[in-house]
Amino acid sequence: MRFRRLTSLQHFIDRLTRLNVDSQLRAGVRVESPYKPALLLAVLDGVEGGQIADNRIAITPELIAAFKAYCELLSPGPEYRAAPFQLPFFHLQGRNDARRFWFLHARPGHELVLTSSRSVRSFGHLRDVVAHASLDPALWALLQEPVAREAIRQALLQRYFPLTQQYFRPQVGQQKLDELGRQLLQESPATYQRQLDLTDETDVFLRKGAFVQQVLRAYQSTCAVSELQLIATSGAAPLLDACHIVPWAVSHDDTIGNGLALCPNLHRAFDRKLFWIDDEYRVRVAPGFGELNGHDYGVQRFNGKLLRLPRVREWWPRAENFRQQRG
Repeated sequence: MRFRRLTSLQHFIDRLTRLNVDSQLRAGVRVESPYKPALLLAVLDGVEGGQIADNRIAITPELIAAFKAYCELLSPGPEYRAAPFQLPFFHLQGRNDARRFWFLHARPGHELVLTSSRSVRSFGHLRDVVAHASLDPALWALLQEPVAREAIRQALLQRYFPLTQQYFRPQVGQQKLDELGRQLLQESPATYQRQLDLTDETDVFLRKGAFVQQVLRAYQSTCAVSELQLIATSGAAPLLDACHIVPWAVSHDDTIGNGLALCPNLHRAFDRKLFWIDDEYRVRVAPGFGELNGHDYGVQRFNGKLLRLPRVREWWPRAENFRQQRG
């Protein structure tokens, strides 16, 4: 059994160190694109950290943050640090079915688009078409073993990053999200928005991911209205919503003062103005709004209730945002 496992490990190391990567000559030296191996390093981090809990590799802020961080740390030159995530995520599937270890799974209704496309136009196009990726089941099984996972990581570093592997640090993606999180907690909306590049889809996606993390941490995964605490297990999507008080499409404001933790049903009711928050941080239910059944689970019972706010005063929602939301 051990011999078979070692043989399988070597088989996948051979495949992973023979990726089809772009290259270019620079000062007489051939330099290879870091994107595909950087994405694989990010996947290893996700498995190790529990963010990727089963063989469905979703497009998440954690995965993208790790990918971008490894491109910045390990790239052979500045021309590769733009890190277009959609390209390696799509092209890792390759064209050789016999050697394929990375499989893309289409969103319902997009199967033909996925099988007929030779590439993706943008990050948004990737998210529209692809639900998730998966690995060859035998490779996925190997990644559950710490020794095999580390052997694959070292093989990737030695093959694709021989000159920069000394800069490698595991779990750098969360550090990148934490740095964005510090901006959301500490900066004014005006300062924050000056750093926001609306043309960079992956940066916008990352900042929204950092917003969710920081809002749920500030509210201790507890709904500000119902005080129901909802904590997801490792690797699962959050059960509580981190909502923008003034919609992001209007404000482009991900700072903590524009955030509120709500249960999904109360988030929808808030967005539809079935209730709002007054200047004293109390819930006010819209006049003319009635509930025929299920009073114990409705909105009316919260009328006049004081919000459960973060323990740090600087993290409280800004009253002017509630005023703008009320219209």
